[in-house]
Amino acid sequence: MLKKYLKNIDYMIFVPLIILCLFGLIMVYSASSPLPSIKYQSKHWPDDYFFKKQLIAFEVGMVVCLFLMFVPATFFRKRIVMILNVVISIALLVAVLLFGEVRNNAKSWVFGIQPAELIKLGSIILLAGWYSKRQKRITKNWKMLFAPWVIVALYIILLRLQPDTGTALLIIGTCAVVSFCSGFIVKRLILLFVGGIGLLYPLISICISLGIGLTDVQVNRFLAFRNPFDYAQGIGFQIVNSLIAFANGGFTGVGLGKSIQKLGYLPEPHTDFILAIIGEETGLIGVIVVILCIFMIVWRGLLIAHKSNDSFDSLLATGISASIVIQSFVNIGGVTSLIPLTGVPLPFVSYGGTSLIVMLSMVGILMNISIRNKINKETL
Repeated sequence: MLKKYLKNIDYMIFVPLIILCLFGLIMVYSASSPLPSIKYQSKHWPDDYFFKKQLIAFEVGMVVCLFLMFVPATFFRKRIVMILNVVISIALLVAVLLFGEVRNNAKSWVFGIQPAELIKLGSIILLAGWYSKRQKRITKNWKMLFAPWVIVALYIILLRLQPDTGTALLIIGTCAVVSFCSGFIVKRLILLFVGGIGLLYPLISICISLGIGLTDVQVNRFLAFRNPFDYAQGIGFQIVNSLIAFANGGFTGVGLGKSIQKLGYLPEPHTDFILAIIGEETGLIGVIVVILCIFMIVWRGLLIAHKSNDSFDSLLATGISASIVIQSFVNIGGVTSLIPLTGVPLPFVSYGGTSLIVMLSMVGILMNISIRNKINKETL
């Protein structure tokens, strides 16, 4: 059985994944090497401090990824797994609020991990499990579509209290895609989606004008997005320097390790703004390589979802693909000023142990579904 699994590994996912992760490790080292002395002014942290931590996360993540590739098909849909998924998710989010560590104006860390990252996968499993068991009933009674959203709404409220609005929006977007693919009448969902998007911008503008519903940081990010150069020495400082990094890099880049913007101009060059450093050091070529690798993983994920005859597997693969592409778009859009900054990392590339392990776990599950699709096809 193991030989059959190894024979059917989806290299169209695995190869881009390894390229992204290894390139990410190189760029984390390059982007973070000045930070111990410039930002943290620590003589005890070596230049490779962040690189070593990310390398450990990559090793752990790959072990988890390979393990999940061979997990039995029935594991995630078991009732006890579903219940534990919800209970542990809520417990961790509550623990963050009670005992969490504040970093970058948000209480997002507890016990050395970032629970919000775990919720991304947990919410996908929750919705895939719920909808796959009730798909026929949902087509007849569309109100059943919203039942699991009660739990998702609780996740969002707890995330908002940290506050971690970026992750909350990612989860809402991912869950909306899973709901869309669950058998709901498409016309109704399109109307809800278009109406929601149409109301979003004026609603945010009103909130900013009245000073309600948004934190000062969120208001500043929205203002900086509208015209960062008006606030180049203030709230638009990060965006302006990110755009300068891309301009400096041009087509081929200034060379690995030769970025100027990482020397104090970008506060988080190894996390949220790592693509700007990639653009500066490796140019448009490096940025295109990253985007193509992410596109390949997402494209294969959607193809796997389409080919799967099992509704749970199909929804799970769809949710994972949606999570990766939405997070990638939000990060890339933020650093290029296409959308307001949200503080989410670039999948597989940005520094962040919990994020990397969760993303590798998602790909492990995706490859598991792909392998079983191929085996089932062979046995027909």
